[in-house]
Amino acid sequence: MSVYPIDKPLGLTSHDVVARARRQLGTRRVGHAGTLDPLATGVLVVLANESTKLSPYLTASRKRYLAWVAFGAGTPTLDAEGPVDTVADPADLAHLYAEKVAAAAARFEGPMLQRPPAYSAIKQQGERS
Repeated sequence: MSVYPIDKPLGLTSHDVVARARRQLGTRRVGHAGTLDPLATGVLVVLANESTKLSPYLTASRKRYLAWVAFGAGTPTLDAEGPVDTVADPADLAHLYAEKVAAAAARFEGPMLQRPPAYSAIKQQGERS
């Protein structure tokens, strides 16, 4: 089976990694088991040839994420790619401490439905969001 765990670097899209794999492996039958944003780094499972049939099983498996957060800055795109357009007063952040942040983060563990942000590649009524 042709299954390649790739350490996707910052700045590349999952599609970029697949395109490189196609060239290096000399086949068009290359896919991946889950998308990582260009700002994300981590393991991207690349599948080639007959292994592409495994994708539905791999994407359904459990995943773990680790995130770094910068408190006090806001962007119109709700991510690190947009320009910072709001900055909190440091005094407003003084009440944040590790236990309180961990308790708030716990609400994001486990299965949940996500609503795509306004700046998204998702199309609504045929138009890009």
